[in-house]
Amino acid sequence: MATMIEFSRTGDVSSPRSLRLRYLGLAFFWACSMLTFRSAILLTGNADTPEFNTLVVVVSFLANMTTLFSISALVERTPENLAKFSPWLFCGAIIAGIALIHLAGASFEGGGLVAALVAGSALAGVGYGYFWGSWADVLGRMHPSRTVLYAPAAFFLTTVLFLGISLAASLAAVPPVLLMAPLPVISLLCLIRCRTDSACEPEPQAEGRRYLSALTSLVPLIIAALIFSCLFGFMWETAVLSVDSATDAHGFPLVLNLIAALGLLAFVIASRRHINLSWTYQLLIPVSIALFAVVPFFWTVHPVILNAIMSAIYGVFDVIIWYTVAATAYDFAVSGFVVGGLVRALSILARLIGIGIGYLVMLVPEVASGAIVGVCIAAVYLLVMLLWFLWHSAKHPSFEVPEDDDDAEPAPSLTGPAIVYGCVNLGSKPTASENGADGTSSAESAEIDSANAEAAMANATTDAAGTEKEPPADDTPDEAVFALIAEDYGLTRREAEVLPYLARGRSAKVIAEALFVSESTIRTHTRRIFEKTCIHSKQELIDLVDKY
Repeated sequence: MATMIEFSRTGDVSSPRSLRLRYLGLAFFWACSMLTFRSAILLTGNADTPEFNTLVVVVSFLANMTTLFSISALVERTPENLAKFSPWLFCGAIIAGIALIHLAGASFEGGGLVAALVAGSALAGVGYGYFWGSWADVLGRMHPSRTVLYAPAAFFLTTVLFLGISLAASLAAVPPVLLMAPLPVISLLCLIRCRTDSACEPEPQAEGRRYLSALTSLVPLIIAALIFSCLFGFMWETAVLSVDSATDAHGFPLVLNLIAALGLLAFVIASRRHINLSWTYQLLIPVSIALFAVVPFFWTVHPVILNAIMSAIYGVFDVIIWYTVAATAYDFAVSGFVVGGLVRALSILARLIGIGIGYLVMLVPEVASGAIVGVCIAAVYLLVMLLWFLWHSAKHPSFEVPEDDDDAEPAPSLTGPAIVYGCVNLGSKPTASENGADGTSSAESAEIDSANAEAAMANATTDAAGTEKEPPADDTPDEAVFALIAEDYGLTRREAEVLPYLARGRSAKVIAEALFVSESTIRTHTRRIFEKTCIHSKQELIDLVDKY
């Protein structure tokens, strides 16, 4: 913990020299995945139909989701298990899968065609699942001030690769599989290099309580992911079936995705990365509400345009998922593969449900219009409820931190997204139950921990001979003191980064500049520090540091 705090104070995360292009390697895997899932670029001959394209997507997603759940279960208990999987095996599965999908239409018919498409889709899906979780793990070990730039930059590069390969395959008649095969290899080489990068924190240790806390903090994002993924799957499937061509349904969406990616990247750069992407998806909700409000009126004439808008919205939301998962894994010092894998798998499940609804709606043309109206009404209702939930949580946090008057008493509330560990005595750690694992009561444990804390303070003021040490000339608390407080009260990594600045009386603006984040993010971390330590002002925090 002390090492992490030192990094936050001395590491120049804002310097362009601290950024590494190898972390954009995730864009190559991402582009290959999108080319397989969201277009019919690989399908030829008899396989080039909307129905077979849907089959490829569904099977790939099922394999992807299964891989994420399976590996996450192994990594959650023992993080070292991730290193036991050969990345080259999964890379080979992707290449074999896309090659089989590409050759299926020209080499097979009937049952053989279906079997080849299913086998190829399953192989590719397994490989993509591993890559998604592995990149989430790598980014989850990096400081979020870097990830906030890498995520939109990777999305922009992904859309460039997606559009470039699609155009090359259609205009230059280049076999798409030849253009796509190098992508997972490049991504893998970057992944291997990133895993050994000094910019990454050490591999996290397994601890069930931390995973539970991390996932609890992601509940609003998970709800949004379920809704957005389902609606995106619905819009994608209905657009493909309405124009009877996956290729035609993806022409304009490709361009709009590129524009959205460029706009998001420009926005992050212009804000100098002083932005918390974790909550920016709230801006997408009103746009989505307006979109589904007009869908019934324009669906018959502009299904591709409506699909393009939804595709761009979901592309930006994908970036938010990348960033939030990585930031959460870093904050709680847990494996990004587990946290990211679960969030991604749930979003895939919701997208499959949306695809299924879209397929059933378009199956009977006579009732399609009425069914689309019903789905759109349900979509608007869900999005309004989600927006209200987020607005209410933001407006009524569980613990307010006074902005100008440090000594003012806050007005606690019973609602809010923050994780509250509860008040604990000096030197005691939050416990999940009243009794300890060894059968001692919480009061006894607190007394023991308090005695240990006093002993530790006594040792810190005496030398080996038992004589009292001279106090340091500088009365600034040592970083080890802040690390001990962070450990005792269950602070996350970034809350631990903010703690020394708060104890020294720094304002939210100064801390935001120092840590290269937004002031609202600093206020959120400050509120959660006050919650966990059960203090109500900066002066009480200073007193707490003095006790340690």
